[in-house]
Amino acid sequence: MKTKFNRGRAYHGSGAVTEGKLKGETDTDYFYFFCPRCEDRHVMRLLDYSPHVETSENEYNDQTKSKALKGFTLVFQLHCERCGLEDFVKLSNLGWQSGQLSPTK
Repeated sequence: MKTKFNRGRAYHGSGAVTEGKLKGETDTDYFYFFCPRCEDRHVMRLLDYSPHVETSENEYNDQTKSKALKGFTLVFQLHCERCGLEDFVKLSNLGWQSGQLSPTK
């Protein structure tokens, strides 16, 4: 039996993961998120994921040289085994498409 993402409850990343606080990096070709509360780059677990938005076309294709096959936003549920922080982060090709973000505060 398939369960609903986040048990059907609303989800949104908290202030703990916004404004540049959630960082990560790759090891080989895998990406890891570091807990924003713990020291020493403690890796968070991915508990679940879900497609948040899926579109057959990508609204940025007419503004870019590279063309996406579709539009999507994926949401991931993160958990830190050390401090217990549980949060959400989204990855998308429907948001910021190039250049630089403003520096974090």
